[in-house]
Amino acid sequence: MITYRELIKQATKWISKTEAEYLLEALSHKKRYELYLNDAYVPLGINNHFRHLLENRLKGTPIQYLVKTAYFLDFELYVDSRVLIPRFETEELVIKTINKIRDSRLTPNFILDLGTGAGNIAIALADAFPTAHIVATDISQDALAVANYNIKKYKMEKRISLINCNLFEFLKTDSYLLPPTFRISNFKFDVIISNPPYIPSNELAKLPTSVRNYEPRIALDGGEQGFEIIKKIITEAENYLNPNGFLALEIDPRQERLIANTVKNATVRFELDLQENIRYAFISYFS
Repeated sequence: MITYRELIKQATKWISKTEAEYLLEALSHKKRYELYLNDAYVPLGINNHFRHLLENRLKGTPIQYLVKTAYFLDFELYVDSRVLIPRFETEELVIKTINKIRDSRLTPNFILDLGTGAGNIAIALADAFPTAHIVATDISQDALAVANYNIKKYKMEKRISLINCNLFEFLKTDSYLLPPTFRISNFKFDVIISNPPYIPSNELAKLPTSVRNYEPRIALDGGEQGFEIIKKIITEAENYLNPNGFLALEIDPRQERLIANTVKNATVRFELDLQENIRYAFISYFS
């Protein structure tokens, strides 16, 4: 028999202590501090499962895919290889967006989340603004299946509408897919938000193995200069925003000038992430 404390110590020969704790929290359904209480012994089944997951982690599989769980702000989400793993940078995008909405005293009725992935942005915004309806799109039907699972987990099916399409296409041809309550807005949104693919195609091969070999390429590849999808979003968003609305984007720091040169007659504010890199663009077309 081995205790949780001893198993964590053994595992740190190959992975970090944080990762070992993360795996054991998921397998045992214990809080981190509980792993160290009273030198509790690890049941044989959990021990064997942990060692199997450890082997796969050492091959490069992201730890979130191993335990089918990722944390985003206050939410515990299901994730697997069909969706991009939510990042800290995207948490900050959501926090900044929420603060900007509140600072402007805007009461959002309709928000559009482009490329929703696991549904993390849509769920967080629906929680922050209980009267808002979120339309969340993704080009990947597989990703929408994951988002749908998470939305149902938090009982937000009536407030988040999922649509399988590429960016704004549903507003051009498939507006019938929108919920009836949305039609009173004349297909305009108060906020459009996106964490789009923004890695240049020629840099994908340089990504860490855990990203390059496991996460969906469609959620990473931003085309030439990583700007292909961002350019489509910023050139069309104006058509679907209310006059007091804005566009919020997560970007690559190198895209600051590309965005500034593309957006005309609009106010663009760039903001830093926690590493003090330019990571966010907030665009108002009507100021």
